[in-house]
Amino acid sequence: MLLSVYSRTPEIYAYCHSLHMANPFFVSWPIHHLRRGSTTGGPVGPLLFCNTIQPLLSSLDSDLNLGFLDDVSLGGPADVVAADVAQITKVGGDMGLQLNASQCELIAHPNFFTTDALLQSFI
Repeated sequence: MLLSVYSRTPEIYAYCHSLHMANPFFVSWPIHHLRRGSTTGGPVGPLLFCNTIQPLLSSLDSDLNLGFLDDVSLGGPADVVAADVAQITKVGGDMGLQLNASQCELIAHPNFFTTDALLQSFI
């Protein structure tokens, strides 16, 4: 997340970096092992998360592409949406994020059928 801040909004990098650094005089292991991601309930956590995933959301091809924090809604032809979900899974996985398919919904007309295994696993 800090790399994303550094590349996209460098003017707030020093502040964000200071929020996520531990005091090195009180730890006996490397600082980078302390934690991954932002602190739950932290004041800049949502900003850092959204800043990090924005390039991924912007790269998607679905006609409808809405994101609010960690909720994403996609709409369009089934093959395009399936490709975008696969892209989210791959790129998100590379960032340490995991798609929770048990909390994903597929909303379609009653006669809709898809052969995409990931979309089939959605509620």
